[in-house]
Amino acid sequence: MGQYTMAANEFLKRYLGDHSRQTSIWRYMDLSRFLKMVHGGSLWFSRADEFDDVFEGSISETTRQVVKYGPDVTPEMIEHFNRLHLWRKQWTFVSCWHQSERENALMWSAYARQGVAIRTTYAKLSEQLPSNAFLAPVMYRDFAKEPVPEGTQIRYFVKRHYFKDEQEVRAVVIDAPANEQGTEDLQKSNPDLGRAISMQLSSLLDSIICRPFAPKDEIDMIKAVTRSAGLATPVVESELSGAPILN
Repeated sequence: MGQYTMAANEFLKRYLGDHSRQTSIWRYMDLSRFLKMVHGGSLWFSRADEFDDVFEGSISETTRQVVKYGPDVTPEMIEHFNRLHLWRKQWTFVSCWHQSERENALMWSAYARQGVAIRTTYAKLSEQLPSNAFLAPVMYRDFAKEPVPEGTQIRYFVKRHYFKDEQEVRAVVIDAPANEQGTEDLQKSNPDLGRAISMQLSSLLDSIICRPFAPKDEIDMIKAVTRSAGLATPVVESELSGAPILN
């Protein structure tokens, strides 16, 4: 199973390879999430089991066959691993970003029709993350035909190929509770929908982009909120705004 399973650090180091740390990444969000971020000085990480895509954290059929029929693997072990994965999933927190040097109309439509986008770089976000976080681009695979690397963290950096247009970069934090013996406390459930992780927003944010065709009073409000939080981050209009030239 070696080609399918490896430590997350080793895998992500190989996978990142030539990935530029100066790549621009964008987080599209609704206005309420933006206001909470600015006022709280934190970035929201959603629980992995709260995403709409039920395939989050799953493996492909090819990988399943390799794991299932590996040497010394019993049905009881498979059942235990399944229960363990579902439990860990509620303690896995994810922040999703879009990798691009320009705005993306599909991202606005899908995630921030009435919101904003924030822009930073891979390097700046990496510097702000806690030590137990992993940051990497998502890889897209055909789960019906292709093998998928297996690992507790790696699972959350692989999605089905149908989502390839998202060009996603993810920050993932797994923070499962331990019992008195120092092992994972499988009896404990997570009552929260996610986790707000503190960030130095003045160092993180390159710009704040208002939604396409946002009215002036909305833009002014976002600028005022940004200033009141002590941020000098530029607040700009969307490149998608403007009047069409008809003749």
